Amino acid sequence: MKKFGWILAGLVAAVILILFLNSRACLFNCALLAEPENIDANYELKLVLDKEDNVRVDASITVTNSSDQSLKDIGFFLVPNAMNSKETPFYEYDDAALKLASVSVNGKKAEYQLDNNGLLVELDQNLEPQSTVVVDINYRMRLPEYGMRLSQIENNFYLAHWYPMLAIYKDGWVIEDYDPKGESYNTGYGNYLVSYRLPEEYLVATSAEDGQMAPADSGTVRGENIKDFYLALLDPDDWETQTITANDTELRVFAPMGAGILETTAEMAADAYIYFEEQIGDNPNGELDIIANDGYMEYPNIIEVASEQEALESVLIHEIAHQWFYYLVTNDPFRESWLDESLTEFSSALYISEQNGDADSGFDDAAFAEAAYPTEKYANIPLDDFEEPTYYSTIYGKVPMLFKEFFDANGGTEAAFGFLSAYYKEFQFKQVDSETFKQFFEAYFEGDQSEFLDSWLK
Repeated sequence: MKKFGWILAGLVAAVILILFLNSRACLFNCALLAEPENIDANYELKLVLDKEDNVRVDASITVTNSSDQSLKDIGFFLVPNAMNSKETPFYEYDDAALKLASVSVNGKKAEYQLDNNGLLVELDQNLEPQSTVVVDINYRMRLPEYGMRLSQIENNFYLAHWYPMLAIYKDGWVIEDYDPKGESYNTGYGNYLVSYRLPEEYLVATSAEDGQMAPADSGTVRGENIKDFYLALLDPDDWETQTITANDTELRVFAPMGAGILETTAEMAADAYIYFEEQIGDNPNGELDIIANDGYMEYPNIIEVASEQEALESVLIHEIAHQWFYYLVTNDPFRESWLDESLTEFSSALYISEQNGDADSGFDDAAFAEAAYPTEKYANIPLDDFEEPTYYSTIYGKVPMLFKEFFDANGGTEAAFGFLSAYYKEFQFKQVDSETFKQFFEAYFEGDQSEFLDSWLK
């Protein structure tokens, strides 16, 4: 997600905003201390864009109950439904428009509840352990112009959280109200078969491996073990492209025509990607797409970065590091965003410092963030317990600086990456919470680490 240093103007404006409502809570049934159950999803998604820029989505989702629980309903995030001021107070962007056409289970019309971004589909019969149902959800939507993550900008379409995403089950579906200051949706890994049909040819970038960068008006892609699925449709007249190889991964770079950053972005991305593979661990994916659209966001196998040279390095490195911490080791971003954002900022700061030949310069953004606004005592509090400025000062400032202080006294950069590598190896393709992190941290380092950990983690 966005780093503090390059959105200073937005944060200054945020000081005068009314706080996001503290009444946001679990929509359905959230047992916060329960372990996630194994409810698996295979997605078959069909997207059609028409000549009037309307999007039709036909989603067929095979849900398998691999847990020991009996399920009476199936819970999804349908985020576009909440991207308006009616559903989400203080929503500041152009509204998304969504019209749900039909919901069915195993081919039979199903009753459902749609509230904010939570879609709860009722089952005629409980889904017993080791059983499967197919949920079909069909709707039309119009993307918000210059929206947040899900967006249309002129003839370019950025589709984040655009499809029904199976929620996490912990003695009930854990579905939070939409909160645009962070990621308020939490999904597990799934397999995807995604097809698209377009009114003209676009450059297409997705969370799957797309291959050759050539305009197309239709296609089908497939991806396995992906946390959530992003898709971008880019007007070929607006973009110049380059592919560069980083170890076994192809980096596909899309830069605005005439921006003058294409080659620099590609080379800088390859250097960072190779470094993180060497220091943290191999990334098993064969392709990473990099779109310089000033989105400053991370998705599986695709990132949105800066279009201007001044912000390029810090944004690009941060979002690349997210491929390790958010995607390949995951967490609940609503309750414990520090586990991806803070670890990512710490990792990218270590890399930039080493590139600059010192121990400190990569932490300039984090130090500035920590000093700019008051910080919360604890980092692992829910997203809606933060004010927007304190969210950034705590998650992007305080916690990375705490890690820097700890490792400066305990082996420096080499020790820090040794720990991050061991952590990555232990939890790849798993969801981690703060308690699990604390236990791993205590086991990894000699001596009692509770004084350090308990000072900023509940």
